Amino acid sequence: GGFGGAAAGGFGGAMVGGFGGPTVGGFGPAPGGFGGQPPMKKMRTATGPVMPGTKEYLVAQVKSYQSSGEEQKGLWGQYADLYLGGIRDPAKHEAGTLQEFCVNHHLPPPPSDWGSVAAPLMPDPSKEPLVQKIKAYMKVSPEHREAWQSFIGPTRDPARHDSAKLLEFITTYSVQ
Repeated sequence: GGFGGAAAGGFGGAMVGGFGGPTVGGFGPAPGGFGGQPPMKKMRTATGPVMPGTKEYLVAQVKSYQSSGEEQKGLWGQYADLYLGGIRDPAKHEAGTLQEFCVNHHLPPPPSDWGSVAAPLMPDPSKEPLVQKIKAYMKVSPEHREAWQSFIGPTRDPARHDSAKLLEFITTYSVQ
Protein backbone atom coordinates (compact mmCIF):
# COMPACT_ATOMS: atom_id res chain seq x y z
CA GLY A 1 0.00 0.00 0.00
CA GLY A 2 0.96 3.50 -1.05
CA PHE A 3 2.45 4.99 2.12
CA GLY A 4 5.66 6.89 2.64
CA GLY A 5 6.97 9.79 0.61
CA ALA A 6 4.11 9.65 -1.90
CA ALA A 7 2.03 11.72 0.49
CA ALA A 8 4.39 14.67 0.94
CA GLY A 9 2.48 16.96 -1.45
CA GLY A 10 2.74 20.75 -1.30
CA PHE A 11 1.10 21.19 2.08
CA GLY A 12 4.09 21.99 4.27
CA GLY A 13 4.57 18.31 5.06
CA ALA A 14 1.35 18.36 7.09
CA MET A 15 1.04 14.58 6.84
CA VAL A 16 3.60 12.20 5.44
CA GLY A 17 2.00 8.83 4.98
CA GLY A 18 -0.95 9.67 7.18
CA PHE A 19 0.58 8.70 10.54
CA GLY A 20 0.56 11.63 12.95
CA GLY A 21 -0.10 10.94 16.58
CA PRO A 22 -2.12 8.01 17.86
CA THR A 23 -3.98 6.07 15.22
CA VAL A 24 -7.74 6.21 15.41
CA GLY A 25 -9.48 2.91 14.83
CA GLY A 26 -6.08 1.29 14.31
CA PHE A 27 -5.26 -2.37 14.33
CA GLY A 28 -4.76 -4.75 17.22
CA PRO A 29 -6.81 -5.02 20.36
CA ALA A 30 -8.87 -1.96 21.10
CA PRO A 31 -8.28 -0.44 24.53
CA GLY A 32 -11.02 -1.70 26.80
CA GLY A 33 -11.73 -4.20 24.00
CA PHE A 34 -14.86 -6.15 23.34
CA GLY A 35 -14.26 -9.26 25.46
CA GLY A 36 -11.58 -10.70 23.20
CA GLN A 37 -13.52 -10.08 20.00
CA PRO A 38 -11.77 -8.35 17.10
CA PRO A 39 -12.07 -4.57 17.21
CA MET A 40 -15.38 -3.46 15.79
CA LYS A 41 -16.04 -0.40 13.70
CA LYS A 42 -16.97 2.40 16.01
CA MET A 43 -20.66 3.18 15.93
CA ARG A 44 -21.70 6.81 16.03
CA THR A 45 -22.81 7.21 19.59
CA ALA A 46 -23.15 10.98 19.79
CA THR A 47 -26.46 12.07 21.23
CA GLY A 48 -26.55 15.55 19.76
CA PRO A 49 -25.14 17.57 16.89
CA VAL A 50 -21.37 17.54 16.46
CA MET A 51 -19.73 20.65 17.86
CA PRO A 52 -17.87 23.04 15.54
CA GLY A 53 -14.14 23.10 16.10
CA THR A 54 -13.89 19.42 17.01
CA LYS A 55 -12.32 16.68 14.91
CA GLU A 56 -15.73 14.95 14.86
CA TYR A 57 -17.21 18.08 13.29
CA LEU A 58 -14.53 18.17 10.59
CA VAL A 59 -14.99 14.45 9.88
CA ALA A 60 -18.75 15.03 9.60
CA GLN A 61 -18.10 18.02 7.33
CA VAL A 62 -15.95 15.95 4.94
CA LYS A 63 -18.28 12.92 5.02
CA SER A 64 -21.33 15.09 4.44
CA TYR A 65 -19.51 16.82 1.56
CA GLN A 66 -18.60 13.43 0.03
CA SER A 67 -22.21 12.25 0.25
CA SER A 68 -23.47 15.37 -1.53
CA GLY A 69 -22.45 14.09 -4.97
CA GLU A 70 -20.03 12.11 -7.12
CA GLU A 71 -17.99 15.21 -8.00
CA GLN A 72 -17.46 16.03 -4.30
CA LYS A 73 -16.65 12.42 -3.46
CA GLY A 74 -14.16 12.38 -6.34
CA LEU A 75 -12.49 15.60 -5.18
CA TRP A 76 -11.93 14.18 -1.68
CA GLY A 77 -10.66 10.93 -3.23
CA GLN A 78 -8.14 12.78 -5.42
CA TYR A 79 -7.01 14.88 -2.45
CA ALA A 80 -6.62 11.80 -0.25
CA ASP A 81 -4.71 9.96 -2.98
CA LEU A 82 -2.44 12.90 -3.71
CA TYR A 83 -1.72 14.25 -0.23
CA LEU A 84 -2.89 11.70 2.33
CA GLY A 85 -1.31 8.44 1.17
CA GLY A 86 -4.57 7.18 -0.33
CA ILE A 87 -6.29 6.99 3.06
CA ARG A 88 -9.81 8.11 2.21
CA ASP A 89 -11.49 7.71 5.62
CA PRO A 90 -11.58 11.25 7.07
CA ALA A 91 -11.66 9.84 10.61
CA LYS A 92 -8.14 8.49 10.13
CA HIS A 93 -6.67 11.98 9.65
CA GLU A 94 -5.68 14.74 12.05
CA ALA A 95 -8.05 17.65 12.63
CA GLY A 96 -5.58 20.10 11.06
CA THR A 97 -5.46 18.11 7.83
CA LEU A 98 -9.26 18.00 7.62
CA GLN A 99 -9.51 21.71 8.50
CA GLU A 100 -7.14 22.57 5.65
CA PHE A 101 -9.26 20.60 3.14
CA CYS A 102 -12.49 22.16 4.43
CA VAL A 103 -11.14 25.72 4.25
CA ASN A 104 -9.35 25.36 0.90
CA HIS A 105 -12.38 23.78 -0.78
CA HIS A 106 -15.01 25.97 0.92
CA LEU A 107 -16.95 23.04 2.38
CA PRO A 108 -20.37 23.89 3.81
CA PRO A 109 -21.00 22.90 7.43
CA PRO A 110 -22.47 19.43 7.95
CA PRO A 111 -26.26 19.22 8.40
CA SER A 112 -27.23 20.24 11.94
CA ASP A 113 -28.50 16.75 12.72
CA TRP A 114 -25.36 14.99 11.42
CA GLY A 115 -24.09 13.87 14.84
CA SER A 116 -27.46 12.64 15.97
CA VAL A 117 -27.88 8.95 15.58
CA ALA A 118 -30.93 8.41 13.44
CA ALA A 119 -33.54 7.18 15.85
CA PRO A 120 -33.48 3.44 15.46
CA LEU A 121 -36.53 2.57 13.44
CA MET A 122 -39.08 3.05 16.14
CA PRO A 123 -41.24 -0.01 16.05
CA ASP A 124 -44.40 0.94 14.22
CA PRO A 125 -47.10 -0.84 16.21
CA SER A 126 -49.17 -1.40 13.06
CA LYS A 127 -46.17 -2.89 11.26
CA GLU A 128 -45.17 -5.47 13.89
CA PRO A 129 -48.02 -7.93 13.16
CA LEU A 130 -47.16 -7.72 9.43
CA VAL A 131 -43.49 -8.48 10.16
CA GLN A 132 -44.48 -11.46 12.33
CA LYS A 133 -46.90 -12.71 9.68
CA ILE A 134 -44.18 -12.66 6.99
CA LYS A 135 -41.62 -14.29 9.29
CA ALA A 136 -44.09 -17.06 10.09
CA TYR A 137 -44.87 -17.43 6.37
CA MET A 138 -41.17 -17.85 5.56
CA LYS A 139 -40.84 -20.64 8.14
CA VAL A 140 -43.51 -22.73 6.44
CA SER A 141 -41.34 -23.87 3.54
CA PRO A 142 -38.23 -23.05 1.51
CA GLU A 143 -40.56 -22.02 -1.34
CA HIS A 144 -42.21 -19.41 0.88
CA ARG A 145 -38.80 -18.06 1.93
CA GLU A 146 -37.74 -17.87 -1.73
CA ALA A 147 -40.97 -16.07 -2.64
CA TRP A 148 -40.21 -13.39 -0.02
CA GLN A 149 -36.58 -13.08 -1.07
CA SER A 150 -37.35 -12.73 -4.77
CA PHE A 151 -40.10 -10.20 -3.97
CA ILE A 152 -38.07 -8.02 -1.60
CA GLY A 153 -34.48 -8.02 -2.92
CA PRO A 154 -31.25 -7.87 -0.92
CA THR A 155 -32.67 -6.48 2.35
CA ARG A 156 -34.43 -9.59 3.55
CA ASP A 157 -35.46 -8.64 7.08
CA PRO A 158 -39.17 -7.75 6.93
CA ALA A 159 -38.70 -5.31 9.84
CA ARG A 160 -36.51 -3.14 7.59
CA HIS A 161 -39.32 -2.44 5.13
CA ASP A 162 -42.31 -0.13 5.47
CA SER A 163 -45.84 -1.32 6.12
CA ALA A 164 -46.94 -0.61 2.55
CA LYS A 165 -44.30 -2.98 1.11
CA LEU A 166 -45.17 -5.67 3.69
CA LEU A 167 -48.88 -5.35 2.89
CA GLU A 168 -48.14 -5.57 -0.82
CA PHE A 169 -46.37 -8.91 -0.26
CA ILE A 170 -49.09 -10.22 2.05
CA THR A 171 -51.77 -9.32 -0.49
CA THR A 172 -49.86 -10.56 -3.55
CA TYR A 173 -49.04 -13.92 -1.96
CA SER A 174 -52.28 -14.32 0.03
CA VAL A 175 -50.33 -14.68 3.27
CA GLN A 176 -52.64 -15.83 6.09
